[in-house]
Amino acid sequence: MKIRNHVIFAVALFLIPMAAHAEWERTVSAWDTRLPDKGKLQMTFWGGYWETEFSSVDLEEKTGYLDIVYGISDNWSVTLTPSYYGWSADPGPSESGISDTTVMTTWRFLDEAATGFDMAVQGSLYIPTGDADKGLGSDRYSPGVKLLSSRTIGPFIGVANLGGYMVIDARDGEKDWVGQAALEGIYPLTGQLSLNLALSGSTKRFDRGEEGADIGAGFRCTPENWNMFLAGMAYKSFTDLYDWGLNIAVGYEF
Repeated sequence: MKIRNHVIFAVALFLIPMAAHAEWERTVSAWDTRLPDKGKLQMTFWGGYWETEFSSVDLEEKTGYLDIVYGISDNWSVTLTPSYYGWSADPGPSESGISDTTVMTTWRFLDEAATGFDMAVQGSLYIPTGDADKGLGSDRYSPGVKLLSSRTIGPFIGVANLGGYMVIDARDGEKDWVGQAALEGIYPLTGQLSLNLALSGSTKRFDRGEEGADIGAGFRCTPENWNMFLAGMAYKSFTDLYDWGLNIAVGYEF
């Protein structure tokens, strides 16, 4: 049960907050306020690997998800994210397969060009399409909301997220609300390459679980004359939720 609870919480932690998507995205970990132009379609594949050790058990987790983002207008987008999840315990069992699905919409209501900073609100719904009995999904619907903001100061860009999600029909020992926060700094090294540093945290989902708190460092690259981007980030946790992990991504805009 301890492994299963950890796996379920890890799915919720990594598939909801730890993937930035968004004018091609400037961020890797936090959610950006920049959105696709009206009529543009962006598709991004994210792959992740995470390691944890607790109670003499080594747990490896692999995540994969596809962001399909469409610009309804220049400041409003919708996103569909199906996902894959796999885990293996040593010693112990392993499972892999389709995980949960997220649908989201993001609306930017303040623009930095006019007001000096961006502000946006994001609504989401986490749909339990994964098999919870195999530890591949949460078995709970989870609506969420986040406030997104960003500002450019000289060459630096700062992006902040604050919000969380509600767990519908939470079990005994499970929280009704999970709070989340993220802060990402972006430093452009060239016109196509940036260095990204991220901090994120979350409240615990289970009474016997762990809070989330980690740091990440990575990059984002947009090859010249290509409608695509490449990104990657490595993470180190400050809590026992996990030990270390990484995310890589490739995206294309149609």
